Amino acid sequence: MSVFVFLGPSLALSDAQAVLDATYLPPISQGDVYRAVEDGARMIGIIDGYFEQVPSVWHKEILWAMSRGVHVYGAASMGALRAAELATFGMTGVGKVFQAYHEGRLEDDDEVAIAHGPAELGYPKLSEAMVNIRATLDRAESQHVICKELREFCEATAKSSHFPERSYKRLLSSIEGQADCDEIETFRGWLLAEQVDVKRDDALEMLKTMASQQAGALEPKKVSFAFAHTDTWEKLIRQIAPSEDPVNIDDLLDELRLDPKLYAQIVDGAIARALSLKEADRVALQEQPEKFQLKLHSFFVRRNLVEGSEIQDWLHEQELSSEDLISLIKREQRIETIRDGLDADIRKALPDVLRAAGKYGSLVQKVESKKTLVPSDVLEGFFLNDDNPTEEQLLSWHFTERLKTPVPVHIDSHIAGLGLKSRKAFLQTLVMDYLHETALSTAHQVVVSEATS
Repeated sequence: MSVFVFLGPSLALSDAQAVLDATYLPPISQGDVYRAVEDGARMIGIIDGYFEQVPSVWHKEILWAMSRGVHVYGAASMGALRAAELATFGMTGVGKVFQAYHEGRLEDDDEVAIAHGPAELGYPKLSEAMVNIRATLDRAESQHVICKELREFCEATAKSSHFPERSYKRLLSSIEGQADCDEIETFRGWLLAEQVDVKRDDALEMLKTMASQQAGALEPKKVSFAFAHTDTWEKLIRQIAPSEDPVNIDDLLDELRLDPKLYAQIVDGAIARALSLKEADRVALQEQPEKFQLKLHSFFVRRNLVEGSEIQDWLHEQELSSEDLISLIKREQRIETIRDGLDADIRKALPDVLRAAGKYGSLVQKVESKKTLVPSDVLEGFFLNDDNPTEEQLLSWHFTERLKTPVPVHIDSHIAGLGLKSRKAFLQTLVMDYLHETALSTAHQVVVSEATS
């Protein structure tokens, strides 16, 4: 199961990896949940995130992820905030910080915010979180290290400071003259060993919870809400999506425009694909991992790619990594499921598409000609007649002679890709086409013979 965790200064990476096998990413920001789901995430853990420097993770992308069947957990910092805000929608909150926000005992974002150094240095903390200061002061009072009045003064002093300026060193300096010197010195020494890091504890608890559920048969997330694709949501997706592909789409379109027919074909296909994926999101279509291998196999078979070397060459040519391929096949699955459900609508739309392509009239004429020249059920006994081609010869005639392409290695997969339910139905279509061409050829020869006699 694909597990992604957004982690920063709340917990050392090595400590996290010892608890949960996951892909660990930097503190979360807007768009990161969407990208994680697109990369195949089935479980997402949010611990740390950005507050001021860059846009914070959006509630809507978490709701979207859960509507796609992804389990989302939050704890300690940004994760605790979002989990408290989205608990009624199904986000799983873990730990004391989450409970405090969820119960309304904490409200301000700055309770968990800190200043920290860069990722390259392991996110060294440059300030202390207010929730940690509160927990530490509570322990100090309960152990009679400080009195209630000093604890309240320290809390108020820390809370009044901007979060990047909060630290125990600054706090100790601020209380000089506010309490007995012996009490302050005792508190100073006590802090060296007894500081409470509730954010770290909560982060570990969340990872243990995820590890436990990861080990079991975790079903896709089920939600009770319908995800709404608002204009604002679509705008966010458009902002995120371009950065995922290193190729400039405008450059590709310029190349396609040199071949007008190909341009129209590709753009129409892209429109249909985009609408299918949008519909899959709208109906909260669940993934079907049990059918993934079958879809992967048929994807290559329909392109007549069978050997491992051929597949690798194709992947290299299309600049697809293994991860990109997995995402592509998952999208293919979603599109195929939507297409199957729209079969009746597609059939209704077909005449319009054919007319727009200038193909309707010629196809109707051919259908009528076949009805006149060829019996409707011609497959029975066709291959028993020695004057007729064998099945192998008929396939060769259709693919090699007519379509100028090799006969598919896996013909049954090719047939399924054409929307036919059986090999017999496909052969019936080929036999009718073969006999129609033969009848036309015979009629033409008769006309030519009469004209020359």
